[in-house]
Amino acid sequence: MYILTPSEMAECDRETIENGFPEILLMEAAGLSAAEYADEILAGINDCSLQKGKKSILVTAGKGNNGGDGLTAARFLHQWGYKVKVYLAAEEDDLQGVTAKNYSILKKRGVDICQITGSLNNSNALKIKNSDLIIDALLGTGIKGEVRGIYRDLIDVMNESSSPVLSIDIPSGINGQTGEICGRAVKALFTVTMAAYKRGLLLFPGREYSGKIRVADIGIADKVIRKHSSNLKVLSDKEALTLLPERKRDGHKGSFGKVLIIGGKMGMEGAAVLCGESCLRTGAGLVYIAVPETAAGICGSLSRELVVISLKSSDNIIDEAALDSILAAAETADLVVAGPGMGSSKNTQKIMQKLITGISKPLIIDADGINSIINPSILKKCKGEILLTPHPGEMARLLGKTAAEINKNRIETADKFTAEYGVNLILKGASTVISSPDGETYINITGTDGMATAGSGDVLTGIAAGLAAQQTEIFSSAVLAAYVHGKAGEKAVEKYTEYYMTAGDIIENLSAVWKQLKS
Repeated sequence: MYILTPSEMAECDRETIENGFPEILLMEAAGLSAAEYADEILAGINDCSLQKGKKSILVTAGKGNNGGDGLTAARFLHQWGYKVKVYLAAEEDDLQGVTAKNYSILKKRGVDICQITGSLNNSNALKIKNSDLIIDALLGTGIKGEVRGIYRDLIDVMNESSSPVLSIDIPSGINGQTGEICGRAVKALFTVTMAAYKRGLLLFPGREYSGKIRVADIGIADKVIRKHSSNLKVLSDKEALTLLPERKRDGHKGSFGKVLIIGGKMGMEGAAVLCGESCLRTGAGLVYIAVPETAAGICGSLSRELVVISLKSSDNIIDEAALDSILAAAETADLVVAGPGMGSSKNTQKIMQKLITGISKPLIIDADGINSIINPSILKKCKGEILLTPHPGEMARLLGKTAAEINKNRIETADKFTAEYGVNLILKGASTVISSPDGETYINITGTDGMATAGSGDVLTGIAAGLAAQQTEIFSSAVLAAYVHGKAGEKAVEKYTEYYMTAGDIIENLSAVWKQLKS
């Protein structure tokens, strides 16, 4: 499932129309999709006393094509028996092309249309607030500058209403490229977007304003979307299943991968254990955790299934003297993970340098493993595939920037880094970005704010390691891991709420995700 910028979407529209698909049919399909979603939303409202003819829908429409989609949706909903009123934030003479045609059709059908171009009076505001559903079709993805005038006033009233809001294509006031708020923005409970996800829907704060997002097929061919996309994608449920590693019935623990996890300094033993347990719960056959000798006993007591390797240590952190033991263990593993709870010191810096340049096995670097990389240019010397899993603070330290700078340009930062250093990357956080050195990038849309808890990143790393150990290509493992991690977090929140859940609850709910994918 592709993600498009506003300009890429415009090119898809243009090519589709030039290839003989009339623009008015595109608008008809968009309006129908919005109306069907509205009908579904209203059917779910728990008020049996309201029959369809008594349920009121208020459509706010602008003068552009987004407004035309709203006018078309209003026509369908009126035909289906709903009580529909339209607030048009434009003069009739301002409408052009297919939007003007749909306005004319709507007017002839006798739908209640009120043109509001000056100020919004109390009576009009009250009708918005008292509607059973509000459809937002004021502004599309091509917004430039700040929202002003009647558009700003309408957005304010919609946000003040307790009625659910369905936005068409993107909540009005959200920049379709960056997700930024243009002074004011509609905070929708639902969004129906046309043909493909839009970047601004998936990047914060736009994602927070978009509610539940549905992508509608309006007749634009997949090959046209692929042609104009910059190879930015979302993993669908269907595609996630295809990325699951195959499990052979005659397999044994050696068949499903042997993973070595290096980390777990004293006081941070839980990080290595969480990583190891999530790796096992993802299907890895055998998982070793190599930890400082001062932490080995605690790690052994925390898990029955993990094999603990005790390493020489100094100040409760793995010592450089343990390097030969680490390299020997790495030699027998199928994949190596470095970082969860490892600590950062001159010793860990030397260990990371040797792991990056000295082993040919796939290497996943997380947390303190990333913090122990002094200069990212060393990544160019790696012999095997590498996956880094930084949060914005770790990425900022690696690049000499601030976390705010990283978050402002998450996609561009990830793509530039992977292209320059030849590694795979999971840039964690709200709207996690997964990028490959081949130019393929995904935005993960699963997850919840309840996952912002200690150890959550260790669990993600363990899932990625468990998948990659089972002969899954490392970038595919990264994409699927982020998706599964988020899904398990969502299930944990359903069970425990955002306030109560912990990283261990994510592991506990992995089983439900695997079952869902396999069903």
